[in-house]
Amino acid sequence: MKSDGNSIYRTATMTDQQIDKRMHKARKKHQCCKCQTPIEKGTLYTKTVGTFDGYFISSTWHKECHVDHVLYVQERERGSFWWEH
Repeated sequence: MKSDGNSIYRTATMTDQQIDKRMHKARKKHQCCKCQTPIEKGTLYTKTVGTFDGYFISSTWHKECHVDHVLYVQERERGSFWWEH
């Protein structure tokens, strides 16, 4: 199933893990799973694949959107958002 920059498939794996993260040069137009705007042909983008809650997920991201997401997750794991204190 393709949805908003993600390909999602049901799997028997119940672990949550990132399997791979790579930079690609787009050979065709994609959609960023974070900001929902196009990743144009010829643009460098990040592709991640992993499992989450019984699903295999492949996602495409603008490089900057993925960096923002990683920083968000790191801050969330540290519990260091200003509104959480």
